[in-house]
Amino acid sequence: MKNKHRFFALSALLAVGTTFLLGSCGGDSETAAVTDSNAITDDLTVAVTETSEKTERDRLEELGERDLGGMVYTVLDCNSASYNNIPGETQTGEIINDTLIERDTAIEERYNVQIDYQLESSGSTELFRSSVLAGENNYNLVFTTGAKLSAHALEGVLANMLDMEHISLDQKWWSSLMYDNLRLKDTMYFTTGDICPSMYRIAACTYVNTKLADDYDITCDFVQEVRDGTWTWDLVGELSKGINQDLNQDGEWAYVDDLFGNIGCFSTYLMPACNVEYCTIIEDGNNLALTAITEHTVAIVEKLRTVFEPTAPKSSGNDFVSSAFKEDRALFLTQTTGSAFSLLRDMESDYMILPVAKFDVSQEGYRTGVNIWSTAYVGVPLTAADEKTGFITEALAAWSYTNMRPITFELTYKEKLVRDERSVEMLDIIYDNLYLSFAEVYDFGGLSSVFWNVLAEGGEMVSQVEKISSRAESEMKALVDAWGSAE
Repeated sequence: MKNKHRFFALSALLAVGTTFLLGSCGGDSETAAVTDSNAITDDLTVAVTETSEKTERDRLEELGERDLGGMVYTVLDCNSASYNNIPGETQTGEIINDTLIERDTAIEERYNVQIDYQLESSGSTELFRSSVLAGENNYNLVFTTGAKLSAHALEGVLANMLDMEHISLDQKWWSSLMYDNLRLKDTMYFTTGDICPSMYRIAACTYVNTKLADDYDITCDFVQEVRDGTWTWDLVGELSKGINQDLNQDGEWAYVDDLFGNIGCFSTYLMPACNVEYCTIIEDGNNLALTAITEHTVAIVEKLRTVFEPTAPKSSGNDFVSSAFKEDRALFLTQTTGSAFSLLRDMESDYMILPVAKFDVSQEGYRTGVNIWSTAYVGVPLTAADEKTGFITEALAAWSYTNMRPITFELTYKEKLVRDERSVEMLDIIYDNLYLSFAEVYDFGGLSSVFWNVLAEGGEMVSQVEKISSRAESEMKALVDAWGSAE
């Protein structure tokens, strides 16, 4: 799939942004709504422009001017879902599509390169895998799930991205926390970043139903709490205390008909946010140690159990999002940003999006767990691990961070009146702190299942972890032995 017609999308982007900001203003006159919304749009435009100029000066100018002689750079998107990782042939008015076209045009013209795409709509990575094993250089980059790339990392078909010239995995257009936690024996095979738009769907976050907050006279300045580092599970528990109600008085808890203070009990998202390390990189980055059982971890589990009581209500599919939260029967929802794109777009009440809370005020910074089953992860085929691939990959990633990241505000709050433009800042905190470690990727001994069961179903944590610790340590050792040896 190749973009044959390229257009710059800024005017369309701004028009879409203005439209949604005008979409649902209540309590003000039409004139006032237009004035306020235009002011917000102008502020966003200035912010995007200033950020774009600053970052492009920093990274693209660092890369310098180049003529790559018409090099063809091919991206394989192994995507069975309707995510916007690659652009269509022309502008459509869809923000991500049009911005990708703008990006590719800018990079192609700047460096004399041709960017091509191939979509594998079945989601299979066999095309990429067989190509590399045959020694063919058909693809420069592959987008697929973290689960699939984690398997390919041990097959000798992925390049060590740390060895690739120009790629700076510790910068904000890549996930710096993944750089810290998926780097073993000076080798790192996959990550995520702004180069892949599905990244904007995988991030854990906490939604706040502002209608319920008003109904219960909750006057908390949520954004300021995040800024001050005081957005903690203690505060969440305090704010949501006493809200749970068995509305139909049937003696059972169910997302379809009861009221909740907190929903969305997913250990994949909650535990990383509380700075839990199931395993730790040791010996100067050359080994892994099981660190799932600590006093800190036990304290976190007990606190989260209290905050999410009742745990394990009756549920069917995504009804905790599409029913309980959407129908104003949950104050807080911990899920991924993808729900804003897919399940909450037509929610009548307003909501805010915040980072998932920290364990306590002593914790340094926020951490964002991610969904590894989404097509939002990036790897470089071993056969394409050259300097030119690294150069274009870095340029695409840096441009995307500068120019695509700001519009996630419009995407996430599509057709919503965002009462507080500081939500842009909250999304930046969420995306700047994407976190994934070897334990979440490889689930040594079934660790994730243990913590899921403990949080959602109850039970004693230490004994359950101890039962699988021997298997977990054995699987970790096998991973360490294999990591980096297949190249």
